[in-house]
Amino acid sequence: MNIQLDNIKRICSGYSHNAFGDAVMFQGTLFISYRCGTDHMSEDGKVVVLQYTPDGQRISGQQLVLPGYDLRDPHFTETRDGKLILIAHTRSSPAHPVPETVSWFSTGNNTWSGIRFPGPKGWWLWRAAECNGKHWGLGYLRQANQLNLYSGNLCGRMEIACNDVLSLRKHGLGYPNESDLAFTSEGTLIALVRRDADSFTAQLGTSKPPYTRFTWVDLGIYIGGPAMLLLDDESALVAGRYWDGKKLHTRLWHLDIKTAGLRTLAVLPSAGDNGYPGLAIYEGKLLMAYYSSHIDNLSRMYLATFSLNNENQR
Repeated sequence: MNIQLDNIKRICSGYSHNAFGDAVMFQGTLFISYRCGTDHMSEDGKVVVLQYTPDGQRISGQQLVLPGYDLRDPHFTETRDGKLILIAHTRSSPAHPVPETVSWFSTGNNTWSGIRFPGPKGWWLWRAAECNGKHWGLGYLRQANQLNLYSGNLCGRMEIACNDVLSLRKHGLGYPNESDLAFTSEGTLIALVRRDADSFTAQLGTSKPPYTRFTWVDLGIYIGGPAMLLLDDESALVAGRYWDGKKLHTRLWHLDIKTAGLRTLAVLPSAGDNGYPGLAIYEGKLLMAYYSSHIDNLSRMYLATFSLNNENQR
């Protein structure tokens, strides 16, 4: 794969902390989501959804709020029946001690439904993907040092499908948390998981239907806020926050799923509080949303555009 960085531009305004993003192509336009708030852990978090043309011209913007709650880490799921679903998480606070996953859906034009509460309660459902008419996602709980697999409907109810798919107790791997997952053409589940204990190394997991047994491979590096976009059944683009031994920055890799090999494709302008990217491909372009505080020490959202040369793009 050949890749070339064509452009980077700031896409947020207002608020001192703009972060935790995602990106998806839907109905021929680019949607970007992120959290805006006073600071990293403020209780006033709102979800911003921006709509852009494929060449980076802004079309519209929306804010989604839940009064009294800090909304965090919004992520998209595109469905086969023509919906774009957005999930987020409510952070626990003295007023709302039990965190919960919430969702909205859109059928286009950046217009969103009322809020739903699909669950799970207490567990943080990070990202989700659709396969065979169901939505699937990995949820974590820090106190349990554990990941569970959930399935169901993000606009209805998500239930546990497999308990303890990755954990300290079962696998000797501490604090698995943020994740991304995707399905191959044959229905194999591919998962990428951040960890923040012992070696701090990310894990690559695979599971075949009915997704009750997982095989895990250590990737040997730290990846925070991982995003994964399959190119085909054997390779993917991966992005996230990386620690090079001296500082944190945002990086893009090519992943060989069979060998669990990662090859660096790009290091994005980034430093300090940064990462949590979203990835989308459209007509030979990779569009990557991420945040960083490298310019003015305030977290800002950016959109990077790359030219791709890859015969195996989906």
